[in-house]
Amino acid sequence: MNVHDGSEGLSRLVARLSDSYPFTNVAKSLKNKQVEIVAPNGAQGWIFSALGQLRSQAKVNNQSLLVVSSGKEAEELVAFLRLVDPETEVLEFVSWETLLHERLSPSAETVGKRLETIHRLADLAKTNQPFSVVCSIRAALQPVILGLDKYPPLSFKVGEEYLLPELSLKLIEIAYQRVDMVTRRGEFALRGGILDIFPTTARHPVRLEFFGDELEQMREFSVADQRSLELKPSELTLFPAREIIITPHVAARAREMEHEFPNLSTMLAKIGQGIPVDGMESLAPVLVESLGQISDYLPDSANVVLLAPEKSIARASNLIDTNQEFLHAAWDAAIEGAKAPIDLSSGGFKTVNEFMKGLGKRQVTSIS
Repeated sequence: MNVHDGSEGLSRLVARLSDSYPFTNVAKSLKNKQVEIVAPNGAQGWIFSALGQLRSQAKVNNQSLLVVSSGKEAEELVAFLRLVDPETEVLEFVSWETLLHERLSPSAETVGKRLETIHRLADLAKTNQPFSVVCSIRAALQPVILGLDKYPPLSFKVGEEYLLPELSLKLIEIAYQRVDMVTRRGEFALRGGILDIFPTTARHPVRLEFFGDELEQMREFSVADQRSLELKPSELTLFPAREIIITPHVAARAREMEHEFPNLSTMLAKIGQGIPVDGMESLAPVLVESLGQISDYLPDSANVVLLAPEKSIARASNLIDTNQEFLHAAWDAAIEGAKAPIDLSSGGFKTVNEFMKGLGKRQVTSIS
């Protein structure tokens, strides 16, 4: 049996489950604001897939945010859902590998994945196409900068014309680092008419070859020996390597704060000049215009599903306590001698209750 046959078989199994007698009452409650389902351990993914079948049959919105207790569970669930329901687009929204108030930026790969999901959500939100966004409780409770979908990624297409000096500036604006030789995601190198870029969401870096201003060819290449690979893409999309876009508002706010907080002046001076700096995300609460949560990027009609909520609540409590301890340890010394107080509390992890309030009138389903 090939993979396609296996996927069809699993899809039929989900359909049988959604048509079974125990789901009769579930189908009646699809329009309720709160739905609670108790299922055997390990069956939650199957139950969620069957719910999707019911929503489609009842012509109820089948766009969902699915929250699980850990990043590992999110990865596994994404793979499972793509297998049993190939007609529904499944996205993963990953969490940072750093704590929110650390003066360290999350990796370019992590940022690229998150921004790719946010931009795809912006496209899907305009349609009735079914989709599921899977995230860990850590990613769900992390404040997200709002409006990131308003800044389109940088795109390249073979045959189009570009000004290389302008491209370098644009790459720096989206936090790509200029280096002599590209080895990591979020880096670029420029030599004559050749531009090497390692996109934040790509497996391999890409070499762009220009003839004058025209992009003549693109080729993937190996980091190990810099040799070209077989794949020659005709289009390339670059998502930023940092989640804070240094807008005029952000730069102006950084310049205002520079003299108020002498111990942060080096970081703030660079941001004020439009230069991305490592750890600048930790200052998001006082630099950006507004913070929200990942559900704010979903349509108002989308529903939210909590798998094994008891586990998620326990993890959330430990996460919030750890982050608060780090906040005080890391920033009390940093703001010593400051001329004004600085409040970074809004940049910490939300409580589960705050997250639930932020969902508004969306339907919430718990599968325990």
